[in-house]
Amino acid sequence: MSDHPLSLQDLCLYLEALAPTGLAESWDNVGLLMGDRAQPIARVMTCLTITPASAAEAIERQADLVIAHHPLPFRALKRITTDDTVGSLLWNLARHGVAIYSPHTALDSAQQGINAEWSARLELTSSQPLVPQTADPLLGAGRSGSLATTETLAQFITRVKRAVKIEHVAYVGQLAQAITRVAIACGSAGDFLPIALRAKCDALVTGEVNFHTALEAEARGIALVLVGHYASERFALETLATQLQSQFRSLEIWASTHEHDPIAFV
Repeated sequence: MSDHPLSLQDLCLYLEALAPTGLAESWDNVGLLMGDRAQPIARVMTCLTITPASAAEAIERQADLVIAHHPLPFRALKRITTDDTVGSLLWNLARHGVAIYSPHTALDSAQQGINAEWSARLELTSSQPLVPQTADPLLGAGRSGSLATTETLAQFITRVKRAVKIEHVAYVGQLAQAITRVAIACGSAGDFLPIALRAKCDALVTGEVNFHTALEAEARGIALVLVGHYASERFALETLATQLQSQFRSLEIWASTHEHDPIAFV
């Protein structure tokens, strides 16, 4: 990188190259969501979601930019006040000069994005997008690939838990059923079930699905491995912080240490 002080625009250009906003779903809200592109940047925090805890961390550690996977705001706002959680978070970050950038579904679908990293962590071969783009088949939503050797669902679940360092998953299927071809879609991705079926996948790994999607998967004989929304994506924000730090060595960059999965197990 050059010696000139880094600006918010410098970070935006890098993030756009990493996860082009054109890859995002039409309903999404991605890119620079709040901030002055000319603003100098010295400290950057990544997180899955801007919450009261992660926002307080960004302010306390004097972050100039928060890169949050989930957009804030997500929907159009008519007013920004402290009367609600979204308004309060935006107001507090803005008055402390903290910009917000969200890559969301663009990062999900990028060539080196979340689903691609899932594929690598699960050691899948012949990995490709579940929904490839017409212009570039290497890019697209979701991922599918094959295990080197067939495993039982029980063995595959162990592989999934090890890949993202978690102790619990929910699943649909029979633990003895054979798994060779796998579909991946991070976050809340029940809509990918019919696509995984058309791709002749034996299992779909995702964060969460609704009850009726689980019933449909059971009826169609495809296994579901549900790691939770947080676990399906959070690791990628740690990866992103590492990538950014290697690219922008003059900056202080970290993944939030205060955010956590709001869903606990007993």
